Amino acid sequence: MTAKTNDGKEIYKEQKIYMPFPGRLGRGEEMGRGPYEKSGLLRETSLPPLRPVKETFEIPFPYVDTTKDGKPYRELAKDEMTVSVKLWYVPFGEFDGNEVLFFSEDKKLELKGEWMWHN
Repeated sequence: MTAKTNDGKEIYKEQKIYMPFPGRLGRGEEMGRGPYEKSGLLRETSLPPLRPVKETFEIPFPYVDTTKDGKPYRELAKDEMTVSVKLWYVPFGEFDGNEVLFFSEDKKLELKGEWMWHN
């Protein structure tokens, strides 16, 4: 996921990797495919079939710290951004020509009104 201002400046970039549980679930005496299967603390990070998965990303709008009437004042530098989301299937773990783009969407976000922060 990336976020860019209207002038094309990238202000946010984040990537999430979804993987299924390792085959032995971190148990047993055999090593399996590698030491990551022996960790014992495992978290399910796969995408389940036919079930929606909700992710939350906090993307701050760019701002400028100034002073107004002798007080610190934070003002938005840009109040619009375009967020691009892409969901890829990468079967061999890297982009080598075998990847498949499952989903792609660009959405324009805009703050309306006057937003300010005082300290």
